[in-house]
Amino acid sequence: MAQYYAITKYGTTRSAPFALVRFKEGIFEIFRNGSWEETRQFDDILIGEFNDYEIITDDEAKAIQQKMMARIT
Repeated sequence: MAQYYAITKYGTTRSAPFALVRFKEGIFEIFRNGSWEETRQFDDILIGEFNDYEIITDDEAKAIQQKMMARIT
C-alpha cells in the first residue's frame, strides 16, 4: 500500500501541488512525465525536517495525475 503526498512548496495547493509523491515499499517516488521515478529528495518527510506537504488519498492522487498528464499531452 502506498502513501501519497501533495508537495505544497512555493504557495502551491493540495489540489494543484508543486509535486506528487508517493511512499511505497520504503521508497519515495515522484510522478514526473507520466510515470513514477524513484527519488531521495523527500526522505526528510520521515524525520520531520520537511513539512511542505499534505497527505492525500489514492483518489486525490489519481485526480492530480490526470491533471498532470493533461498538461504534457
